[in-house]
Amino acid sequence: MSAEVGQTQAWDSLGQLRKAMIAVAPHLEMIDEVPENEWRAEPVDTLGDATFRPTVKDFYLTNPIARASALMAELSAAAAARGAQPMAAE
Repeated sequence: MSAEVGQTQAWDSLGQLRKAMIAVAPHLEMIDEVPENEWRAEPVDTLGDATFRPTVKDFYLTNPIARASALMAELSAAAAARGAQPMAAE
């Protein structure tokens, strides 16, 4: 396929591809092996006074494409309306 698009690669089989990948990243050869890492305990400290709350306030408007979308604006408004009214317990 690479030759068809004019970007010929140095490998022609799965085995050759794996050898090329291992040459670049030797850790890929360690299948089913867990590397040994140095471990040290972190010092115990007290927690701060921060509150645990979501950082994203409006999921529907998190990126420029969504903010430019009329549908996302409608969904955002509907979510805000649902959040403003009390919900019945089920």
